[in-house]
This record gives sequence, C-alpha cells and structure tokens, in this order.
Amino acid sequence: MAASVDTLLDRILGSLLPPRCVLCNGRGQRPCLDLCADCQGELPVLACACLGCGLPRTTSPEGDPPDASEPLRDGTACPACRQHPPPYDRCFAACSYAHPVDAMVQALKYGDQLAVGRVLGEVLARGVEAFGLHLDVDCLLPVPLHPRRLAERGYNQSAEISRHAARRLGRPVEPRLARRVGETRPQVGLPLLDRRANVEGAFRAERASVVGRRVVVVDDVVTTGSTVAELARELRRAGAVSVDVWCVARALD
Repeated sequence: MAASVDTLLDRILGSLLPPRCVLCNGRGQRPCLDLCADCQGELPVLACACLGCGLPRTTSPEGDPPDASEPLRDGTACPACRQHPPPYDRCFAACSYAHPVDAMVQALKYGDQLAVGRVLGEVLARGVEAFGLHLDVDCLLPVPLHPRRLAERGYNQSAEISRHAARRLGRPVEPRLARRVGETRPQVGLPLLDRRANVEGAFRAERASVVGRRVVVVDDVVTTGSTVAELARELRRAGAVSVDVWCVARALD
C-alpha cells in the first residue's frame, strides 16, 4: 500500500512541479526524477564489481588487477577480499566517483543542494534493486555525523540519500541505531593508515536496537572504506547478524 501511495504522490507532485535535471536544467523524467535521460546515460555506473570491496574487476584494494575470470556481484568476492575479508558482508556502489556523479555528491555535501539527494537516492536504489540486494536486509543506517558537524551543515547527506532510497525499496531508515561519539578530522586527504586511526572508536551502536538485525550502512562515497568498516565492526559487536554497505559512488584511486 505504501508503495502505491508513494507512486500516486509522485505523479501528483510531478504534474504540479515538472522535474528539472539537476545537471543540465533540462526536462527531468516523469513522474518526478530530477535527472534527464541523457545525463542519466552519462553516469559512470559500476556494472561489474566485487561485492566485497565494491571495486570494479580492473582494480583491487592493493592496486593489482583481480582475476578477470572471477564472477563478480554474484556473491563471490575478488581474490583480495577472499584473502583479507572486510568487516562487512557486502559492499555495493552504484557508480564510480567520477564525472558527473562527483559533482552531484559535492553539490549535496557542500552546496546545500538537497534536491540532489533525491536523485542520488534514486540512482542508488535502482542499482540495489537490479541486484536484489534489498531483499534480505531489515533497515538502513546512514553513516552518522558528529552532532557538531551536523549542526554546522544542517543535514546529514547520507541521511538524505538514505531516505529517498529507502522510500523506493520499502525499507525503513533507522538513524538511531548508532551515533558518532568522536569528533574526527575530515578524512579527505588523509593517507590510508591515518584514515583508519582517525575513525577508530568513533561510533557507538545501540545494542538493544541492533541485535539480531540485518543492517545496511549507507554513505555517499566510499574511498578507502575505513569509515564504513569501523561502523560495521561496531554494529557487529552490538549483535547485528549482517552488515552491508551501500554507497552512491566508489573511489577507484
């Protein structure tokens, strides 16, 4: 019923406020997707990637090319992830962090363009839906911001993406499953080891709400994976039976 109501509301909203593409300002797609078909066709979609690290078959976490014969996105991890499994079960990235997705992420994160959050949430949800990754999860958890940073920005970009993705996928967003207890430095520009140290112990999960749940951590961009890995470890310690990571974009460098 909820999906039917959402579809009806989309049609009404689309008729009152015709969608406009957030990239070229051209006509968006009905009923109310603010992204035109041409710009959507330019998105750097990751059609074939490892579900362990989220990287395409041409790249591995160590920078070496994985075995091209390995089946990817069918639940089989790449050789690097089999050797060093991440602390989460699956990592899905809808796109690579390249033009024009990088500009959209920056516009949402730093430009207060909240309309972009709906587009990115839709892009993420469609990718997840195509692989059926939402069928065996219970809820979505946006990567928490520290209260001070949240107050400065006024919103959590991962939460904006999550709520729009969840609406399409029919899964609840539960931001109170975990909170950020450490005010860390921005991860941008930090080397890998510094990134890991920077977020160590940065999260606390609410055990009573997490235990026995299948949780999805949602972020805008996964770069080295340090932040989502630390959050996944904390969710595991709190009793989550599975932890997946979904992100709009995966950095390939």
